[in-house]
Amino acid sequence: MNLKAILNVVGILLLLLSVILIVPLGVSYIYPTPALENHFTVQDAFWATLILSGVCGLVLWKGFPTGIEKLRDREGFAIVAFSWVSICVFGSLPYYLTGVCPHYVDAFFETMSGFTTTGASIFTDIDAIPKGILFWRNLTQWLGGMGIIMLSLAIFPALGIGSIHLFKSEVPGGSTVERMQPRLAETAKVLWKVYLVLTLAEFLLLRLGGLSYFDAICHTFSTVATGGFSPHQASIAEFNSVYVETVVIVFMILGGINFSLHYKAVHNEWSDIFKNTEFKVYLLLITVGVLVATWGLWHQAGDQHLGESFRKATFTIVSINTTTGFVTDDFDRWPDFLRILLVIIMMIGGCAGSTSGSLKCIRIIILARVIFREFQKLVHPRAVIRVKVGEKTVESDHVMNVISLTFLFLGVTVISSILLSLMGLDMTTAITASIASLFNIGPGLGMVGATGSYAEIPILGKWILILWMLMGRLEVYGVMLLFLPIAWRK
Repeated sequence: MNLKAILNVVGILLLLLSVILIVPLGVSYIYPTPALENHFTVQDAFWATLILSGVCGLVLWKGFPTGIEKLRDREGFAIVAFSWVSICVFGSLPYYLTGVCPHYVDAFFETMSGFTTTGASIFTDIDAIPKGILFWRNLTQWLGGMGIIMLSLAIFPALGIGSIHLFKSEVPGGSTVERMQPRLAETAKVLWKVYLVLTLAEFLLLRLGGLSYFDAICHTFSTVATGGFSPHQASIAEFNSVYVETVVIVFMILGGINFSLHYKAVHNEWSDIFKNTEFKVYLLLITVGVLVATWGLWHQAGDQHLGESFRKATFTIVSINTTTGFVTDDFDRWPDFLRILLVIIMMIGGCAGSTSGSLKCIRIIILARVIFREFQKLVHPRAVIRVKVGEKTVESDHVMNVISLTFLFLGVTVISSILLSLMGLDMTTAITASIASLFNIGPGLGMVGATGSYAEIPILGKWILILWMLMGRLEVYGVMLLFLPIAWRK
């Protein structure tokens, strides 16, 4: 393991973080808030974090001067994992120094939830939090949506050498993501251009809907990143606006689509988009989920207007399917069969190469094709049957990767559920909190439902869920590899 290269790149990213912190620092001056007793003001907290991050980044960058041309996959995974942890360590300081989170574990939990775009929160009165902190909270999701490593690849040409290893470790979907340009740095820039265009478009549309500049930008950050943080305790329900909900629904769906398809849309390659199997399955799952949920809500309340049921069902299904986590209705009160449906949808997620979490549609498609192949082999035992998605044959290594990763996700969920249950949580809360954290969804059921928070989770439970959020964002392998001796041997 090339530790010098790892520390060098982590230092560069901490320097980048210190520059980014200038933005929430500026917002804290626009919305000044008096300091809590024995704590920093919001401005001082950002100044302290900015300076500390910059100094540590500079020490690592200059103290370990090494090229990264010798990067291998193992270093790529290590750089991404250590970078995310380091960024969360420093990114949590504004919460802790201002007293918004009196306990550091809560500050770290909120920050990890933000950067991994999970959307799980320990706050119970979000509207009372200073706007500078709320802006930082939503900005962490916007940065985490595309990935701060991807941002560095777009900005720092020096990372271009060997950076394919960072790309594979960082982008949700890993090797399934298409490279749209021959050079990786150019691919990163294309992805960020698409991301910026979506951000600007939603911001303008939300402003047209009457939202303030602050609310519009914060909700835009969380929507395109499919993160789900809102500067209001009531989330999107705060506005009670069909227009706002429609805009958010559209951009949640767009955020859950593989960004290579956005690139093709810009270049008028529509035929390739509509031939994409994952894209079609993604839209089909949303459509079926909305129809079933609409019927279930309407059937449950016979006097409820069908249009109201459709409105609640559409927003919730899209929010959960894309792993965004915004809420307009307390779905923990929905009929049991719909709550089970939501848990299943949580575990599927959007497309590979999008900002959404969970297993991704492409892996579910491959698993379904593997099962169908086994049925075919029962009928034709001597036939050589390949797993195909669309017109492409999936290599056997990729098939095994999907099967192994699915097993790991389910296995980790079971272990976490048992551990949380041992800490006194009820079964519904333990299972759905585990799923919501590992699959980067945010809200679950029970204590961590649409109107609840993770505040009452025991301290050890919060640390477990923090690790699960990181594992989910890096798709398990990237974190588990660091605990294996083979990763550290020469």
